[in-house]
Amino acid sequence: MKTLLTLIFSVAILTAAAQGKNYEAAMTAALEKMKNSETVANFQQVANTFERISMTETKEWLPLYYASYSMIVISYMDEDVDKKDAYLDKAQQFLDKALKIAPDESELYSLQAFLYPSRITIDPMTRGMEYMPKMNAAIDKAIALNPENPRSYYLRAVTLFNTPEQFGGGAKVARPHFETAKEKFDKFEPESPLHPNWGKEINEMEMQKI
Repeated sequence: MKTLLTLIFSVAILTAAAQGKNYEAAMTAALEKMKNSETVANFQQVANTFERISMTETKEWLPLYYASYSMIVISYMDEDVDKKDAYLDKAQQFLDKALKIAPDESELYSLQAFLYPSRITIDPMTRGMEYMPKMNAAIDKAIALNPENPRSYYLRAVTLFNTPEQFGGGAKVARPHFETAKEKFDKFEPESPLHPNWGKEINEMEMQKI
């Protein structure tokens, strides 16, 4: 009986290990494809891939994070304003599912703050008042959960940079936040090769505009 239990336990361990390797391999391949994506069609394919992974790995938030991220990128790339809300609705669905899995994950709130500006661009005059407070609240939450997450500071900086001076924004106000983001990016080490690690180059590009 003891030998049988030992065998069952060993098989379970080996099965879990194999599943873990399959997950890592699938995520690594999808991330590489996302890195090389340049078109709306490319990012849509990547989003579909991450969605499929999430259906198998139901306890993992990262596939949903990248599915949402890909749809947000599409919303920024596609110039057809009439399509943006549909992209962002799908991105929000992925993000909401991820938040149920990892409600205290700073990266998810940073991604939420990345989503809101695209909503605003659809109709800035009417949506700015609605989504700006939500975006700032998401950034605040991301920083509170992980003060070392550089993407939160970058998103705050770029938001302020693109806000008119009469409303409390502008280059002068944004500069310290870009500098803080740079400091955080320079020290940042992702938890694993699968975890978010984007934004450093974009932050440096934005700093050159100041």
